[in-house]
Amino acid sequence: MTATMIWMAAVAFYGVFWLWYCGLKGKLSQAEVEAYMLRFESTGLSAGALANLRHFMEKDDGREWFMVNLLELKSPKRESAKLLQSYTKKFMAGMIKRGGHPFFIAIAAAKNIENLNCEHSDNWTLTGIIRYRSRRDCAETLIETFGSDHHADKLASLVKTFAFPATSSLLMGSPRALVGMGLALVAALVNILVIS
Repeated sequence: MTATMIWMAAVAFYGVFWLWYCGLKGKLSQAEVEAYMLRFESTGLSAGALANLRHFMEKDDGREWFMVNLLELKSPKRESAKLLQSYTKKFMAGMIKRGGHPFFIAIAAAKNIENLNCEHSDNWTLTGIIRYRSRRDCAETLIETFGSDHHADKLASLVKTFAFPATSSLLMGSPRALVGMGLALVAALVNILVIS
């Protein structure tokens, strides 16, 4: 095995990762938005939720984005956590095949430290930030989720939840960079071990 072959293999592996993690489809077309909206309407979502989804999809920039989630579990929390875990396992199976994954998960350490006109939004149990490859992938995942048995598990586990989509203006430690650096390190080490 030559040094060229080692580095070509590393580049090939990264290319496969890039195709899965970033995708190639670009922004949603208006025709796609309309097709997704018809499917969302059949799930029984409220008019407000449908309007938010339409706005979100029509403003597609083709980039990755993150769903910021706050959740309060019902008591007894141990049983609610099992229901939420059952939902998460099935939901994430659909996410991972589309390049999505949990980016940050944390358990609340106290009630709100600061409130501004949201005094009734307290007692959070945990928070999670989930990475989506695209708004198209989000639409496909939500269509599979709304009205499903595993979504019912989520709803049964929660007192309340709050979720909104966000695009990053600063992102430390993106897997694109971490995987690239990891492959470069492995290729360099293999190069040293095999060639020398």
